[in-house]
Amino acid sequence: MSAKKKDTLKPVYLITGSDSTKVEKAMHRLRDRVIKESGTDLNVDVFDAATEDANTVVQAASTLPFGEGVRLVLVTDVGAWNKADKDIIANYLTMPSETTCLALVGGGIRKNEGLMKAVADAGQVLTYEAPRPSNLPAWVQEQAHDRGLKMAPVEARRIITLAGSDQRGIIGELDKLATYLGRGNVEMSDIEELCWVSPEVRVWDLTDALGGRDRQAVFRHLEELLADRTAPTSVFFSISKHLKNLCVVVSAKERGEDVMGAAASLGIKPYPARKLADQSRNFTAAGLQQAVQILAELDADMKGRIDLRPDLALETTVAKIMDVV
Repeated sequence: MSAKKKDTLKPVYLITGSDSTKVEKAMHRLRDRVIKESGTDLNVDVFDAATEDANTVVQAASTLPFGEGVRLVLVTDVGAWNKADKDIIANYLTMPSETTCLALVGGGIRKNEGLMKAVADAGQVLTYEAPRPSNLPAWVQEQAHDRGLKMAPVEARRIITLAGSDQRGIIGELDKLATYLGRGNVEMSDIEELCWVSPEVRVWDLTDALGGRDRQAVFRHLEELLADRTAPTSVFFSISKHLKNLCVVVSAKERGEDVMGAAASLGIKPYPARKLADQSRNFTAAGLQQAVQILAELDADMKGRIDLRPDLALETTVAKIMDVV
């Protein structure tokens, strides 16, 4: 009896959090359960709070379901509602329909709001937070495992480089790998062959190699970029920005300050900030100042100070930089 009561759907759920994949999974799981128990999808009403007001939602929630089971009223983007709409839902939840499950999905409802308290009193708040940047590679490995794939940390970090920290983008690349490979180990060559590598990511590969002081990789990535007709000026600005960011972090390190704090102060996302902090161990502030000065000379050369093709000028300058950093 108690187990059955525990398994009964609550009158309302708030499904929220920064982990978009888990939020969507919880939403679909709830929808599938209602359809299975009632035997029809006619008991599912879906609304978008950005276009539908709360009165329309309450009217649907007050409608009896078809046949057995309960009616699911699913509302996405609940943060789009204004206070008046939220108050209408909170008032409904003081005496919610016994034959309806109201699911509110999305962010934008603060902990101190009346609607949050009303949901907690009448039902349940389900919060799914995305993994911290430092835990993201492990999360990628976990998602790969769920798809029958085995992936080492270095390959997981490569997926993050390609897709960024956007979980949908990461899932898309993992699904692609699973489709083509089936099951088993994922090698770096599989990722490079099957996953899309944008020119922007190729520039990141170059700056990462520069940050790692990997001379061979630096010139390999530079040649790939130039072969893909990436403008030398674009590569120049990316290298220049990266070295200047490293200057800030390395100078902070030499002053005894927190390198992660210095990286975060640059306004970049957590994952690139952590990479920048890690790369700071490979440099001195004096060496980076020399590199920045060499880049300043290249800027003048590329603007016509000397008669040399921009790509050749860039390659020559990168060689000089690798000699001083």
